[in-house]
Amino acid sequence: MDNINKLTAVAQIKWICISRNTAIMIGPLLTVAMVWMFKILYSINSGGDLSPILVSLILSLGISLNLCMDGFLMVGTAIAEEKEKHTLRVLMTSSVTGMQYFIGSILFPFVLMNIINIVVLVISGISMSQVSVAAFLLVSAAASLISCVMGMIVGLCAKNQMNANLISYPLMIVFMMIPMFGNLSEKLHHISGFLFTGVLTEMASGFAEGMPYTLKPLDIAVLIGELIISILVFLVLYRRNGYEKD
Repeated sequence: MDNINKLTAVAQIKWICISRNTAIMIGPLLTVAMVWMFKILYSINSGGDLSPILVSLILSLGISLNLCMDGFLMVGTAIAEEKEKHTLRVLMTSSVTGMQYFIGSILFPFVLMNIINIVVLVISGISMSQVSVAAFLLVSAAASLISCVMGMIVGLCAKNQMNANLISYPLMIVFMMIPMFGNLSEKLHHISGFLFTGVLTEMASGFAEGMPYTLKPLDIAVLIGELIISILVFLVLYRRNGYEKD
């Protein structure tokens, strides 16, 4: 019970930190607004009917923005803010364990990112009869978790909030832009298949085009592999920065 109370306390602190930071919270709102705006614009230009290609493009945009902009910046900036205000080391020298801090830090962003992915799916214009909801939720959860861990890596590497934003940009370019433009280039499409964002956007694109989708062994390997790698990198940086208790 004591462990749960500590984890809850960390999650509440993170919730307050993130929800009161306008620069962070504008990300999820911007993601939904852009998907809605593009849906309206494409509907007007196409006479009211969205082609599967346009729906796929809208979905890829919303999901990529959510996983990259919201995930990397939301988690990374929050940790960088704690480092900047020197509250992270104080927290780590308290009775809170590293695991409690880890779970508490990503709990709210993880839930919010999955909700945004569902909202994007619903408002994109896709027919829900074409969607395997269980498969989408499963891959969305895995991709959101990877994004959160990578956000924690950004936060540990950053000296302050501004620096966290600068570190996030190269990651956003790779993990967001490649899946978005994967349909325009065979090489980019091939590279996208090895990115966790690419796995989810490819699934969404398949749903938009009315094709049945099943997780391929490569997709599973990419999700599990990138999750393990990101966690290992986080653990190395966490200990190297002296936050691990003896």
